[in-house]
Amino acid sequence: MGVTVTDSGGGLSASKSAFISQLGGTTRSLNAQIKKTIIQVKAVDTGRMKNNTKVKLGYDFAKDAFTITTVNSTFYYVFVDKGTIHIKPPRDITDKTLNKEVVQLSLDKLYDKWIDYMIDRQFETN
Repeated sequence: MGVTVTDSGGGLSASKSAFISQLGGTTRSLNAQIKKTIIQVKAVDTGRMKNNTKVKLGYDFAKDAFTITTVNSTFYYVFVDKGTIHIKPPRDITDKTLNKEVVQLSLDKLYDKWIDYMIDRQFETN
């Protein structure tokens, strides 16, 4: 699925479960949108970059830290994304994807679930 969760124990509360579920949903949304952006900026000739690009979002409960653990793609993704002396203009695939309204809404939902979990965690008994 593309989600990495490092658990510090404590089981799954309803808010923690909802947060993990939304983390998966946000990961799927981000992956779908990055593929659409690759097509929109005409960064594909063969479809290889579109078919191979995968993003993994993660959360380390022990450290309370979000991570983008992996952005897997073809070797030349970074060159097309940021441009080079021979690849002009830069396509800004990553930035354009992260700035899409649908991605922002998905991230907002993720943050809402995270805040719910953080509040509930304050009232858990050890």
